[in-house]
Amino acid sequence: MKKTHPTPSTEGIDLCDVQRRLGSWYDEHARALPWREDVSAYHVMLSEIILQQTRVDQGMTYYHRFTERFPTVQDLAAASEDEVLLLWQGLGYYSRGRNLLRAAQIIVSDFGGEIPHSPEGLSRLPGVGPYTRGAILSFAYNLPYPTVDGNVYRVLSRLFGSTEPIDTTRGARTYWDLAEALLDKAHPSRHNQAVIELGALCCTPRRPHCDECPIAMHCLAHRAGIEEQLPIKQGKTKVLPRHMDYFLIRLPHTSGGEGLLIRRRGAGDIWQGLYEFPLIETGETGGTVEELTKLPAFGDLIAALRRPTFHPTPIAQCSHKLSHRTIYARLFLIEAEGLSAELPYQRIPSTERSSYAFPVLIERLLEQVP
Repeated sequence: MKKTHPTPSTEGIDLCDVQRRLGSWYDEHARALPWREDVSAYHVMLSEIILQQTRVDQGMTYYHRFTERFPTVQDLAAASEDEVLLLWQGLGYYSRGRNLLRAAQIIVSDFGGEIPHSPEGLSRLPGVGPYTRGAILSFAYNLPYPTVDGNVYRVLSRLFGSTEPIDTTRGARTYWDLAEALLDKAHPSRHNQAVIELGALCCTPRRPHCDECPIAMHCLAHRAGIEEQLPIKQGKTKVLPRHMDYFLIRLPHTSGGEGLLIRRRGAGDIWQGLYEFPLIETGETGGTVEELTKLPAFGDLIAALRRPTFHPTPIAQCSHKLSHRTIYARLFLIEAEGLSAELPYQRIPSTERSSYAFPVLIERLLEQVP
């Protein structure tokens, strides 16, 4: 029989007192973050998209990088995808960077450069989901809309003692309803940021600081001593291995000096729009170097090079964890005098490699190259 979870109730909790205590605590303990000090819809949108799947301390550098390079949404809209992805390099989930650029272009073309202040308008922007919509509407425009991120899920689950899994459709609806019920509609910007801040600084995933929490006296999980058991997730994504062998092919460049072969990754896979070296994938099991050299793809690559010298010992190797994959990568060196046939790669001077956005995995491999 399928286990069901009762919908949590707000009964028995003084919501007004929770709102008041959260607001007072936030006024005293809120971190000084640049998008809070210089509040604009553009800064809020930029910071929230950067902070999706990213810690604040890591995202801060990228926020400053983007605001310095693109001070306004019009500046961002005029950028190329390569410019945006180069600045985004290292943040991961690169679709966020592409969506950010497309959203800026729509804001300029369809909304006269003004970021929409309605859910309907914001819903037209790629990469702006329910959480980011609520953040923009409440943080930037102080409108009474809730917003729910990982920190908020945790606070709400513990405060209301909810065992509803957070990674289900029903759970998303339940916690959104709870956030809406708790929302201080007179001070939505301060309130939403207070709940997020509480989750970040006090109501942490492990060893929450309940003795410092302004709403501990109302928290049902704290009363029951089950803080660290909440929130509940229904299941985890199975992580599968993926083996990727890259080839650093050094050959003369037509303009003089050393050249490299690179290509832009296409749609439908990880790292879309980023650049990479010639690649041969060997699936989930990988293989020895001898097995690699017997593959037709390797033979085609070697055949397209003039006087190639393949070095069979990897010059670098590392693993890289994604949410659903663990990638095992090797980097091999091939030296050649030129091309004897066309390859689906572009030849660039090695001195210009840093002008192209590569996945962090490749950057980590290159760090090992003498």
